[in-house]
Amino acid sequence: MNKKLFKVTIHCVSHMGRCCTQMANVTNENSAANQTNINSVQAVRDSYFDPAWQLALTVEFYFKYAVLAIGIFGTAANATVLYALIAHYVRDAKKRAINLLIINQNLLDLSCCVLLVISIAVQIDNTHRSGALGYFLCLFFFTDSAIYCALYGSTINLVALTIERYLKVVHAVWSKAHLKRWMIHAAMAFSWIGGIVACTPPAVITVRVEDGMCTSDFGSAVSDYVYGSCNLLLFFFFPLLIFIYCYARIVVVIRRQMRVMAAHNVEGSSQMNASQAQSKRIKWNIIKTMIIVTVFFVVCWLPNNIFYMISTLTVQTSTLAVGYYPTVFLIYLNICTNPFIYALKHEGVKQQLARLKICRKPRDAGDTSGGNSNRAGGTQQTRTGAAHRPN
Repeated sequence: MNKKLFKVTIHCVSHMGRCCTQMANVTNENSAANQTNINSVQAVRDSYFDPAWQLALTVEFYFKYAVLAIGIFGTAANATVLYALIAHYVRDAKKRAINLLIINQNLLDLSCCVLLVISIAVQIDNTHRSGALGYFLCLFFFTDSAIYCALYGSTINLVALTIERYLKVVHAVWSKAHLKRWMIHAAMAFSWIGGIVACTPPAVITVRVEDGMCTSDFGSAVSDYVYGSCNLLLFFFFPLLIFIYCYARIVVVIRRQMRVMAAHNVEGSSQMNASQAQSKRIKWNIIKTMIIVTVFFVVCWLPNNIFYMISTLTVQTSTLAVGYYPTVFLIYLNICTNPFIYALKHEGVKQQLARLKICRKPRDAGDTSGGNSNRAGGTQQTRTGAAHRPN
């Protein structure tokens, strides 16, 4: 979760010449700290030639291109599913509020994929940064702040979606009376605002451009630890508790309702139960879809949060730097898997994608079938004429 520590270190090692020059200048200006700065320069040089750090640099190089591929593929997949979700919402007679939250969730994932492509492209370019433009690129793209704005917003929206399902199922009577549509709209807006507020102010405070390179830290290990711990609690453990409690209660209530409906079916009220069963089936389909999305979220974010806890308790090493990238890769992979979950599990998305597939069938297939029909008609006419031909 706290990626600044390792990213800045590896970036400094990969630009060993610049770092050493900068440290040497500081050494010349401050003779009292000569020995300390000489040791720092030597440490950077040793890190540059350390095979473990070279492995970390190699992993970082291939990691960027792998993540770039995820961003491009995820953009296409999320855009397709977003179209299907919007089309389903427009066609849906009831205009369920849950579909608005799901659309917002998919839109946040799409934004994250687009920002991921831009950020990786900026990092691969790796030109000398200076001035207002250099600071802007460092602030939002080099430190991945723009990506994490969308990621944290996606987490907030997923929590709002879970709470909405919990209220609709567990407290159905209360939600019909008190859960208004403006609350859903407010939750959607808050997910965007919350993600931006969680990332932008700390980035403004910590990001600096020094000698053409981007650095990002609070200048205090305690401040870094407090900020990282707050993110860990607010955007992982707190949502995790909400997910476990809400979906556990939802499953219990749904199963109880299904048993009651089964008992009513035995008593013979088939027509009313058919309508109720259809409504329950739609609700259960949405709940199953969101449970799968939530499980993937937890699985993909858990390794990175464990890594952060380990890194704060141990000394930074090249082994930790190598292990950092797979954990971040899983986070980015999560935003790419969500559209496939919707496409496989969400009934509305499946229907719209099937309709889209039918509309995109080659037109010559229709022409071919028409030609076959004409040929079949001609054959039938020939046979009829032959049947009426005199002997």
